[in-house]
Amino acid sequence: MPRLTDLLPSHTGPDPIVTGLTADSRQVRPGFLFAALPGSRADGRAFVPAALAAGAVAILVPDGTIVDGLPETVALIHAPNPRRRLALLAAAFAGAQPETMVAVTGTNGKTSTAWFFRKIMGVLGHRAAAIGTLGVIAEGWDGPSGLTTPDPVALHTILAKLAGMGVTHASLEASSHGLDQERLDGVVLKAAAFTNLTRDHLDYHRDMEAYAAAKRRLFSELLHGDSVAVIDMDSDWSPYFARAATEHGRRLITTGAAGNDIRLIESRPTPSGQDLRLTLFGREVSVALPLAGRFQAHNALSALGLAIAIGEDADRALAALESLDGVPGRLERVAERANGAAIFVDYAHTPDALETVLRALKPHASRRLVALFGCGGDRDPGKRGLMGSIAGRLADAAIVTDDNPRGEAPAAIRAAILGGCLGGIEIGDRHAAIRTAIAGLEAGDVLVIAGKGHETGQIVGESVLPFDDAAEARAAVAAVDGHLGGDLPLWTAAEAAEAASGTLTGRSWLAFGVSIDSRSLRPGDLFVALAGPQHDGHDHVAAALEAGAAAAIVSRRPEGVAEDAPLLLVADTTAALSALARAARARSKARIAAITGSVGKTGTKEMLGLALAEQGATHTTAGNLNNHYGVPLSLARMPRDAAFAVFELGMNHPGELTPLSALVRPHVAIITAVEAVHLEFFASTEEIADAKAEILNGLEPDGIAILPRDNRYFHRLAGAAAILGHKARSFGNHIDSTARLLDCGIDPGSTAVFALVGERAMAYRVGVPGQHWAVNSLAVLLAAEALGADPIRAARSLGAMTAPKGRGQRKRLPFGGGNIELIDESYNASPVSMAAAIATLASSRPAKGARRIAVLGDMLELGEDSPALHAGLAEAIETWGIDLVYTAGPLMSHLHRALDASRRGGHADSADSVTPLVLAGLRPGDVVMVKGSAGSRMSRVVQALTERVPGQDVI
Repeated sequence: MPRLTDLLPSHTGPDPIVTGLTADSRQVRPGFLFAALPGSRADGRAFVPAALAAGAVAILVPDGTIVDGLPETVALIHAPNPRRRLALLAAAFAGAQPETMVAVTGTNGKTSTAWFFRKIMGVLGHRAAAIGTLGVIAEGWDGPSGLTTPDPVALHTILAKLAGMGVTHASLEASSHGLDQERLDGVVLKAAAFTNLTRDHLDYHRDMEAYAAAKRRLFSELLHGDSVAVIDMDSDWSPYFARAATEHGRRLITTGAAGNDIRLIESRPTPSGQDLRLTLFGREVSVALPLAGRFQAHNALSALGLAIAIGEDADRALAALESLDGVPGRLERVAERANGAAIFVDYAHTPDALETVLRALKPHASRRLVALFGCGGDRDPGKRGLMGSIAGRLADAAIVTDDNPRGEAPAAIRAAILGGCLGGIEIGDRHAAIRTAIAGLEAGDVLVIAGKGHETGQIVGESVLPFDDAAEARAAVAAVDGHLGGDLPLWTAAEAAEAASGTLTGRSWLAFGVSIDSRSLRPGDLFVALAGPQHDGHDHVAAALEAGAAAAIVSRRPEGVAEDAPLLLVADTTAALSALARAARARSKARIAAITGSVGKTGTKEMLGLALAEQGATHTTAGNLNNHYGVPLSLARMPRDAAFAVFELGMNHPGELTPLSALVRPHVAIITAVEAVHLEFFASTEEIADAKAEILNGLEPDGIAILPRDNRYFHRLAGAAAILGHKARSFGNHIDSTARLLDCGIDPGSTAVFALVGERAMAYRVGVPGQHWAVNSLAVLLAAEALGADPIRAARSLGAMTAPKGRGQRKRLPFGGGNIELIDESYNASPVSMAAAIATLASSRPAKGARRIAVLGDMLELGEDSPALHAGLAEAIETWGIDLVYTAGPLMSHLHRALDASRRGGHADSADSVTPLVLAGLRPGDVVMVKGSAGSRMSRVVQALTERVPGQDVI
C-alpha cells in the first residue's frame, strides 16, 4: 500500500499508509483518506468526526478549512480545488489505466458514440471497453457500474481493473456533471469528441452558457499534448467547442454535414439501415451503416473520427462501420406486431433528442408514427412543454405518460407536457400506456417509446420500481397478438410425426403455428385438416398450402396438391390434434392455469394472461377456443419456451370438462361462478356445479383450486376439491375469502379495487368498469401467486385491461351532431351476467339530459324457468334506474311486459327488427348497452350502430 507522499509528493506532515480513498464517510475504513467535499445537499466537512472515528488517516479539505481536534497522526491536506485533488489522488492510487483513452461529451449521442468506438476497436483487433450510462461494457467484466461519469475513486478503480484485464482501448462518457465536478481530471485522454448541445440539466446548470462551459473543460483543460478534438460541426455550439480546442493547441477533426474532414454528404434510408456518402479527408467514399436514423450516422462518424484521431487507419476504421450494432435502448427495435408494425425504444429525454428520433423514424412509417413519452420529475421543467410541442408536431399520435416522476406529482408533469402537445392522449400509468399504444398499432405504423431506453427501473418518490420499456413492449405484443413470436419453431416435422404417430411425405418443414382454419392461417402454420359433420378440412389443404402453410396433417392425400407437398399422414386428424396437444404439454415447463365458470371465464382468462405476460413469456387461449377442438388447438400452439400458460375450458354437458382438464393438466384451476346457464342440458344447477368441478380432475398433484366464496355452491365445489386432495383458496366479498373485496369504486372507464389478499392489503385499478371485474381480479391475483408470479406486479398490470369484444367493450360513436357511447356486451348472456351488465350501465355517465339505455336479447338454454328468469330482470333495471329498455326475441317479451311503461323503449321479435327502433329513439349523449346470448344475434345491433357512422373510438 502506498504512503500519502507516494500519492502526493509535495505533502509535508504525517505520512500514513493509505489503504483507500472515499468522499463518503459511511465508506471509510481504517487507513482511508477521506475527502470532505462541500456539496449541494451536504457539506462533507460536517462528517470529518465520523470519518476519524471509522479510522481515517488523512483528511482532504478546501483551503482555509480548520479541523478542530485532529489527532497528530492524521494528515490534513488543504487544496484550492479539493474535487480535482481527489481525482488526481484517485488516479495515483489506482495506478494503471488503459493506454488509449478517449472521451465523448454532448447532450445526446454520448452513449452511442462511446459504444461505436468500442465496437470499431474490437473489429480492428483491440481489446476495448466503454464506460458510461450503460455501465461498464467489456468482455469478461463482472464489476460494478454506476453513473454516466462515475466518481473519481470508482472511475479509477474501474480503469485499473480494465487495464489488468488486458483492455488497451476505452471510451468514456463525459457528462456535464462529471466535468463540472472534475471527476475526469485524472484520466489521460488521447482524444475527445463533441456531439451536440441542446437544452438539458438546467436544474443543475443555471443557464445554457454554464452548461456549455462545463462541457468545454473537456477540450480546454483535460486534453493535453498531441491529443485530438473531434467536433461534429452541425450543432449551433460547435464553433464554441472547436475554438476551445484550437485555442489550447489541440489538433481538430471535424465531422457532420458541415465538417471539413469527415463530411456527411448524403444519408439514404434502406431496409437494414442507411447508405452513407462521405468525403473522408477530401476523398469521396461510401459505407453501408446497419443503423436507422440520420443522428446515428452522426454518432458513427464521431466514433470514426476518434478512431482516426488515435492513429488507426482511416479506411480500415471506415470499413468497421459496417459491423456496428445498435446500443441497447438507443433507437432499438425491440418488438414487432403480427401485422408488421414496429416498436422502438429510445433514451430520448430532451427536446432535441426527441425531435431527432422522431425525424429519424418518420421515413420508416408508411402509415402513422406514434410517440409515447413523458418527462422526469425534479428535473428541468422548462423542457416539458417543448417536448410536448415537438411530439404534437412530428408524430401522428402522441401518448403522454409517466417517466421517472421522482418527488413530483406525476399529473402535474403530464399537464405541463400536454400544454404544448396538441391532440396528445394522457395515460399516466406507463405500463397501461404501452399496452394501449401497442394494441392500437396497425400495419405500417411505427411506435417509439421514448425517455428511458435501457433503464430497468422507474423512480417514483424515493423508490425504484422494476420497469423495462423493452420487456413491457414484448409482453404487450405477446398479449395482444396471442403468441410469443421469436425464432424457435413450434414443431419440427419429426416432432409432429412422432407425436401424431404419422408418416411424413414431401419436402421437410418447420412449423411456427398450428391452424384448423385455412381462412385465418398464417404463413408457417401447420394446417390440421379436421373432418367435421358439415365441412372437411381436406377440401382446403391446397388453399392452405397456397397461403403459406408449412405442412398439413391429413388422413388421406387431398386433391390438387403437388407431388412433393409437405404432408403428415395420420389415421385420424382429430386424434392427431389431441396428440400434438399432449406432446406440447409434456415438453412444457410452463406453470399452467385453467379457467371455467358459468360467467366471467373469458374476462378472467384475459386478465390473468395480461398479469402474467409482464413477468414471463405467457401463452393464452385465443378468443374462445375452449371446447373439444379449441383446447387441443390452444395446447398445440403453446410455445416450447413459455413460462406461463392460461387456458379457458368451456362445457355445455356433463362429462365434457374431465377430458379437457386431463389434457391441460393445470397447476391452478379457477371456477369463476356456477349459475343457471345451459340449464336446458342439466336436471339442476347442482348438476352444473358438479360439471364445473370436473376441471379439478385434471389438476396436477399439489394443484390449487381457486373457488368463488360468494357462490351458493362454494361448499359443494370445495368438497370436490377436498375429495381429490387439492388445496382450495377462495375469492369474493365473503369475510372468509382468501382474497376479499373490501370496496370498489366504479367509473365509466375503470374500477378501483380495495382488497385483502391473504394478509396483504392491496389497492389497484382494473381498466374495465364493473364490480364483477373487481371480484374476478381477486381470482387472478390468487392464481398469479400460486403460479409463482408476483401478485403486486400482477395487480399493477390490470390497469391496462381492456374489455374483450362483446364483453363490455366501449365505443364512442358520432351521432346527431354529438356522440353516443356504446357498451358491447353482445357475446353472451345469463341472468347473473345480465345483472352485472345492468349495474355497469348504471355507473356510466350520460350527457346532461341524455339516458342510460339497455338493448337486451334472449338468454338461451335456461330451461323451463326461462320466462320467469327473463321477467325477473325488471327488478335489477328498476333498482339501478335504467332509463329505457329495448327488448328483442320471444323470451325477452316476458321482460318487456314486466317493465314499468315508462321504461319500455320497444320490443321486436329479433335483433334485426329491434335495431330500427333503437336508432329512432337515440339522442346525442345517450349511453347504450347491448346484451344477449350469442344465439340471439345481438351483435347485429352493435354492427348496425357502428356501421351507420364512419368514425368511432374505442374507449
